[in-house]
This record gives sequence, structure tokens and C-alpha cells, in this order.
Amino acid sequence: MDKVYLTWWQTDRAMFALADALRSYNPDIIVGIARGGLIPAVRLSHILGDIELKVIDVKFYKDVDERMEKPKIMIPLHGSLKGKRVVIVDDVSDTGKTLEVVIEEVKKLGASEIKIACLAVKPWTKVMPDFYVFRTDKWIVFPWEEFPVVVRE
Repeated sequence: MDKVYLTWWQTDRAMFALADALRSYNPDIIVGIARGGLIPAVRLSHILGDIELKVIDVKFYKDVDERMEKPKIMIPLHGSLKGKRVVIVDDVSDTGKTLEVVIEEVKKLGASEIKIACLAVKPWTKVMPDFYVFRTDKWIVFPWEEFPVVVRE
């Protein structure tokens, strides 16, 4: 599978672009999807003025091209979202199945409005984010996913 490697600079520019778009929505709460959506969610929270951040952990991928049958919530959201404008943040909307599971959870907790923000979207996704920066059919390697550099003394 073809891969695209993003730098920290490219990713940060993408997060600022998402933040600019999200200002018009003015979310009350950001829900970050672990693991890939956590760094973008935290960054967006800071850029947008320390908006409240909640985390949900959903496991779907076993490996680059190997998925489980259905996404599974490993750590659920806690607390009420009643009457809140929520933005769900992930790194990429690939199949869209993870986002579907999270949207249902956010609805159950009473959110008044839900929007989706992702850095990237795949052309075959079932869930088109309301806010995204780019489309690709390649496997994306974000800077936080690269193997660490070994420093020898």
C-alpha cells in the first residue's frame, strides 16, 4: 500500500486550518478518539481557547491493512453531553465505522449538535467529516506514529 508521510509542520498547519473552520461552529466540547485523534484533539482544544476535552478509546485496526470485524469501545465517554455542541475529532475518516460508533455514543449522552473534524478523509468513507483538510487514498503516517530515533552515546 502506498504511504504518505506527514511532517510535524504539515500536521500543525492542518490543525490550524481545522481550528479556523471550527470557530464558526463554536463547539462546547471536543471528543478525541484514541489513539489517532488524541494529538489533534488536544491541539485543537488549545488553539480554540482550552475547550473542554473528553476522550473515547475505540479499537478497529489490528495492523495497517487488518481490521477487526466491528469497532469496539475500549474506554467509554463519561459524563453528560446534554445540550452541548460537540465536535468529534479523529486523524482520518477511513471506512467511517469508528466515527459511526462514536457518533452513536455522543448521541446517547445527549449532545444537541454533533460535527466531525478529521485531518484527512479517504474517498470511500461512509462518514464524511464536516471539517477536514485533505483527501487521500494512501495510508497516512502521522509524525507521532513514526518510530523513534535511537540516540547512541
